[in-house]
Amino acid sequence: MMRRRHLLATAAACAAPAGAMAQVRAAAPACPSQRGDVVGLVLEGTGGPAGAVAVFGQAFRPGDVPDAGAGRAALRARLPDGRPVPVQVDVKARHPDGSARWAVVALSCPALPRGSRQGVVLSAAAEAAGPAMDTAAALSGRQAVVTVRGAGGAEWRLDLLPAFRAALAEAPWQAGPLAVAARISAAVSPAAAGGVASLRLVADVALRADGALWVEAWFRNDVAMRPNGGEAAYAAQLVLDGRTALEVTIPRQFQYTGWGRLVGSVRAGTAPWVRHDAAYLADAAAVARYDLSTGVDEAVLARMGQAVTTPAWAAPLTARGIAQDMGQTGGRPDIGPATMPQAAWLITGDPRAAAYALGQAEAAGSIPWHYWDPSGGAGSGGWIDTRRWPRLWSDGRGGPAPGGLMQPVAGDTGWRADCAHQPDLNFVPYLLTGRRALLDNLQAQASWCVVSQWPAPAARGAAGAAGPGEGVNVVRGNQVRGAAWSLRQLENAAWVSPDADPNRPWLRAAAAGNWAWIRAQIPAWTAAQGEAHGWIPGEYGSAGVLPPWQQDYFASTAAIAARRGDEAARAVLTWMANFLVGRFAAADRGFTRNDGAAYLIANLSSGGQPLGSWAAIGEATRARGLSNGNGWGKSEGDYVQLAMASLAAVSDALGSEKAAQAYGWLAGTGAPFTRAQDFARDPVFHIVPRGRAGARCAP
Repeated sequence: MMRRRHLLATAAACAAPAGAMAQVRAAAPACPSQRGDVVGLVLEGTGGPAGAVAVFGQAFRPGDVPDAGAGRAALRARLPDGRPVPVQVDVKARHPDGSARWAVVALSCPALPRGSRQGVVLSAAAEAAGPAMDTAAALSGRQAVVTVRGAGGAEWRLDLLPAFRAALAEAPWQAGPLAVAARISAAVSPAAAGGVASLRLVADVALRADGALWVEAWFRNDVAMRPNGGEAAYAAQLVLDGRTALEVTIPRQFQYTGWGRLVGSVRAGTAPWVRHDAAYLADAAAVARYDLSTGVDEAVLARMGQAVTTPAWAAPLTARGIAQDMGQTGGRPDIGPATMPQAAWLITGDPRAAAYALGQAEAAGSIPWHYWDPSGGAGSGGWIDTRRWPRLWSDGRGGPAPGGLMQPVAGDTGWRADCAHQPDLNFVPYLLTGRRALLDNLQAQASWCVVSQWPAPAARGAAGAAGPGEGVNVVRGNQVRGAAWSLRQLENAAWVSPDADPNRPWLRAAAAGNWAWIRAQIPAWTAAQGEAHGWIPGEYGSAGVLPPWQQDYFASTAAIAARRGDEAARAVLTWMANFLVGRFAAADRGFTRNDGAAYLIANLSSGGQPLGSWAAIGEATRARGLSNGNGWGKSEGDYVQLAMASLAAVSDALGSEKAAQAYGWLAGTGAPFTRAQDFARDPVFHIVPRGRAGARCAP
């Protein structure tokens, strides 16, 4: 069916009134200026004392933080005046050359008055940080106890600290002088969980050198393909150092959902807020290259800041502004390479945008697409994958297990997940914070992207099925936007998952298989599409037409994968560039330039065959009343923004001068929603070519 136009608007919770705006821009990070310097950051004071430990995630460019031997890497940190700052780095993922790709970093920060800012520079070091702290001494006299009670009075209790000590010895998440962290997972007694065997506690416990004890406790009712799963009902309590840090009653938690909170017993005061260098993150191919010069409307940030203080925001298992009916079209601030709050966070570093984005990352746990396989991964648990479940279709039409879920997703969850309109709620929050629970959410969604697709006999494990992408294909037969966002999830989850994570091999194989499959189709698609080749075939809902903006969606995913080194993705993007760039350079061949960003253009003949030339496409587009002509009447939405973002990504990933020229032309046309104030109010697609992103650092 025809979707109504994707009109540009910002959700009511984040909208800004028209008129004059105060724009918030990122604080310039300290400039790397010495040999070995890698990246500058900004610390924003909270009034805490010297020595408060800030922990965050940081991506690195290939080669910037070399392997220091024995699988280690080392960093130093200093203030711009040269004073050293104690630092600890725990590398989780590496580039092919062995250098750090993504790590959890801890800083022992200087004392900073609330609101003050201090630059800090991270540098590659010759030696790793010192030995881990004395955990036994640091935990002496501490307490962390979780209790779960069922309606009938049954109680399940777990003392986290003995389990924490054991987990640190076996598989620490952080291990050094500033921070130690590890994960505890345990099945909750069915009697305490309302009679179901699908509820588990996943607690990430961290102890820091400043004396803070942090627990991120998640109650995940997500065990799949096992008997006795279903809706859970319970009361939960977490006591930290004699204080009730968390207490809540959950009358009904649907299966395949989770919720959690990060709470702490903080003795020394809160550590400073860390503002990342978004330009460096773009150079590292972690995120798109956002324009940092325009900033974000203060009113947008103020509304986000207000939203997170409401009582409704604090309640578990609520949507927190996420579109629960994901099939909903129209203005959606959550659809893109990142969500609008995440883009605002990257562009400004503002804690209000971060709090909103992190709140939505937590709320993503309530979407019923979390399928935990206790025997998955390397055998001790992992998200559902098609190696173990090749026939699984999580849709209710999958039938009895193993064709479908053993317990189908309930029909009254309030959520309708849709791969064509799914937001990525967790990649950026995990990337910037290192909160492990958000990686869980990211990986679970990536798994769902595969098992929610109908496993056609030729696609999953059928006799004789072979070739790239079999068993994991999210492109074939899908809407192009669905393929774009599903591949976005697989690509992001595979790229940022720790090298030792048992889910990573399947995620990497799934992403690579899809890129290889698309690449294998290029010769046939080129022959069919002719001169204007470069558009991904898919289900569009309207006969004979193509929405260019869906190709732009797909290009954003292909570009980030290409920039991360995937050669198949680069080949796909290179092929797509013929269409993506060519639509703005074919006026002399009969295709109106402004129609490159029209809502729809004609692409098939009345007989369903691809139109083989720009002239034929242009003539059919005009004949069907779809052409912009010399104006923009068919682009009254974010379609020009999308085209600009696509051209910028092609320019960045491929070094295409033609794409950069087309971007420059389009940016100067005055097309709808391309003014600076439009991007300041909704920066989701404010993506620019390399060199146009604004000032990077301060001396």
